[in-house]
Amino acid sequence: MGIFIGKHNRSPSWIGRFDPQNQDDMQQYEMVKAIVRACNSRNRKFRVEKKGRKPLNGFTYFGDPKGGIKNARLWDVYVYRRHA
Repeated sequence: MGIFIGKHNRSPSWIGRFDPQNQDDMQQYEMVKAIVRACNSRNRKFRVEKKGRKPLNGFTYFGDPKGGIKNARLWDVYVYRRHA
């Protein structure tokens, strides 16, 4: 998994799906965060957001993993422009 390169039917902000148990995925996730930090300037800022997927204990009524991000087996990572 990790950074996805190619065509997909997801948001243009989607970077990839990361497994928190996989060391290579975590290195790629840290690289994404470092790139976003390097790209931030005074006039244009971005943020990295991770969303939990495939929870161990099911979903809440609103579709979020029960127990938050700690309960998720996978993370979908997005980079959004920060409007501030």
